[in-house]
Amino acid sequence: MMLFPQLDLWIDKENPVRLIDSIIDKIIENNPDIFSWKGQSNKGCTCYSPATMNKLLIYCYFNWISGSRRMEKETRRNMELIWLLGNLQPDHWTICQYRRENRKQIKQIAVEFRRFLKSSGYIGGKKVAIDGSKMKAYASSDMFTEEKIAKRLDKIDEEIEKYLDNIDEIDNLEDQLQEEKEGKRELQEKIEKLENNKKKLKKASTLLKTSDKKFVAPNDPDASLMSSHNGKEPCYNIQTSVDGKYNIIATAEVSTDENDIELLEEDYKAINDQLEIEPEEIEADTGYGNTIQIKEIEKQTQTKCYIPLKQPNSKKKDKENNIEFKYDEESDEYVCPQGKKLKLYQRNKKHRKQTYNRYKCFDCQGCPIRKKCTRSKTGRTIIRNINQKWIEQYKASLETKDARDKIKERKALVEHPFGTIKLMMGKHCFLLTTRQKVQIEVDIYSTVYNLKRLFNIEGMDRIREQINAYKWKIA
Repeated sequence: MMLFPQLDLWIDKENPVRLIDSIIDKIIENNPDIFSWKGQSNKGCTCYSPATMNKLLIYCYFNWISGSRRMEKETRRNMELIWLLGNLQPDHWTICQYRRENRKQIKQIAVEFRRFLKSSGYIGGKKVAIDGSKMKAYASSDMFTEEKIAKRLDKIDEEIEKYLDNIDEIDNLEDQLQEEKEGKRELQEKIEKLENNKKKLKKASTLLKTSDKKFVAPNDPDASLMSSHNGKEPCYNIQTSVDGKYNIIATAEVSTDENDIELLEEDYKAINDQLEIEPEEIEADTGYGNTIQIKEIEKQTQTKCYIPLKQPNSKKKDKENNIEFKYDEESDEYVCPQGKKLKLYQRNKKHRKQTYNRYKCFDCQGCPIRKKCTRSKTGRTIIRNINQKWIEQYKASLETKDARDKIKERKALVEHPFGTIKLMMGKHCFLLTTRQKVQIEVDIYSTVYNLKRLFNIEGMDRIREQINAYKWKIA
């Protein structure tokens, strides 16, 4: 018995690795057309199946192992992984290549597992909290600007010219020693390396000219310069929606926008598309306070938004100085505390995708509170959103005790997933570059987080029953 042990006896029946094995097998076996793979012919070397590779990725990320070389090492010494993979041992290059080239398969596993959680009652779909977090890209903080690129290109041209002159000197000498020939070869290699650097810099320059970006990271051109806990650095804005029933991630998407103000509609659409859910409530912070998108969601759906709006700086200053302007709807004008009128000055002025009307006072001369009210030489101006009436009604709806409690509740829902995932990531967030490939890692991390939540919520026997009862065929 000691010489020929049964490996299955070494893996406890309650071990989560058994459920990882079962879930991946169910998804892939029921969808052979989606999870097709090369190397199935009788000729040549066979390749590893999608089941083997996805089990390896999910298990290793589940246990905080994200590097392909560390994964390779674990396949040779980790008894759970040896059992899970049937003693198969993919090398680090195979692991890296599969993860990088099978974005759609990994995304499908993440989404289908969430649909299973929804069908089994772990995602309620009634209350959803949305938030974003800046996570560092796999790129240097020394990002390029047009000015930096131009200086580096000039320097590279100077170095290339110097090396070419040295080569010409060597060519003009008649009796050359072997050492000089090797020196010429080294110079040619240096020139080739500099030429490659020029190509990369020109590519980065083209990207800056064709996009709205002012900074670009040569290693990951999709990453954007964002403010994080470590200051300004190349990051991605990871958007998650968390279901309020069991704090399970409903969606997780990668954005290159530094601000969340334009992302509410995208996040809401992702919930609809992936899980076919129209939540009763959406909770988010002031970063998502886009009145156009909030109004559209509440108008077109049955969803109620609990998203506080930022107060403009001008209104904050007026409040500090005890200055209040009253709007007269009949005459369409504002009245200041001194009784002077601000009349409609300009209609439908566009600013940051919002539309405003401008009201101006032409009688500020000699006003006793003018220094507190405005610095303008021509008089005080107020802008009024064309949807201001709806905005005031919306703000009033957020003043109830129930609404305030829901706004406070948001942090308890969205912060835990981000904290857990960042802990698993360690100091360096992502190992892959470009937005599409970063999405691969985000999908794996969100699946792993949901697995951990499921194991904490329900017993193994009940989960097995639900796995066997669910129809894993993807429509």
